[in-house]
Amino acid sequence: MSTATRGAEVSGAARDMVIWADRLILGTSRHWLFVLNTLLFIFVTLPVLAPILLAAGFNEPANAIYAAYSLVCHQMPSRSYFIFGHQVAYCQRNFAIYTSIFLAGLGYIFVRDRLRPLPLWAYLLLIAPMAVDGTTQLFGWRLSNWWLRGITGTLFGVASVWLAFPYLEIGFRDIREQAERQLGKVGWGGSTGAD
Repeated sequence: MSTATRGAEVSGAARDMVIWADRLILGTSRHWLFVLNTLLFIFVTLPVLAPILLAAGFNEPANAIYAAYSLVCHQMPSRSYFIFGHQVAYCQRNFAIYTSIFLAGLGYIFVRDRLRPLPLWAYLLLIAPMAVDGTTQLFGWRLSNWWLRGITGTLFGVASVWLAFPYLEIGFRDIREQAERQLGKVGWGGSTGAD
């Protein structure tokens, strides 16, 4: 095989790899909300699944879930919900935060074309109750309760989606347009998913 032939093969393979990467980027930019909501669903479901698995006698998978979520939560029993007599794998506040992020992410599907990002001052205002509740409890100035942890966590979760998701939408729209331009240069239309 001549050097020229090998060079053509390499550039052809490199070209195919770049096209593949651009198609992957395009697909991700088109479906980022579905991917993120799916990951959030898994993240929210596993802590609730852990006590159900324990109650059903599936100790190993349940304990793996508890161990994984111990990386993101203190898992104090006094601040956690229980199902079938077993503790959920994260605390009440985290339950409220992540469940509200997931539900707000689902709600975002219906407003994604018209919802503007939450102003930073409004975001800080909405997360301040959680900061006050958590800080005063941390320093022992007062005790929080399940409904305060739930309300403040929910405010934090919804505010975080309202702040972040519109920016993600804008960013992924820009990425999508760039990927479509790049693929248009090589003659890939993108409508059928085939070259």
